[in-house]
Amino acid sequence: MEQAAWALRPFAPAPGTVLAPLIEIPDGGVKEFSFGVGFNVWRMFVLRREGSVYGYLNLCPHYSMPLNHRDNEFMSRDGSKIMCRQHLALFRVEDGACLGGACDGRSLDAVPLRLDNGMIVIA
Repeated sequence: MEQAAWALRPFAPAPGTVLAPLIEIPDGGVKEFSFGVGFNVWRMFVLRREGSVYGYLNLCPHYSMPLNHRDNEFMSRDGSKIMCRQHLALFRVEDGACLGGACDGRSLDAVPLRLDNGMIVIA
């Protein structure tokens, strides 16, 4: 079985890594997580929406830069879409697909998650 691209990056956490208790992210909220140090730090963010959690690598598919400028700032003004603050590209929450901007035909790299006894875990 081929490994997902996110898992091959330096400092990528192993499947089974516990990220945080679910209650740390309110419904509609976002939280960023990072592993490692320096230039190759591995960054992801988790969104919670209507009882589901979605995880994505914090890396714009257009230019390989983090999507956010400020801590945990990943959403459009109305909170309905993920937004790259570098290029203003918009992405669908449920699958990371590009909806407009400098990312046509691309998607965010999903990091699979599961809930285990109230904890968010990399699947």
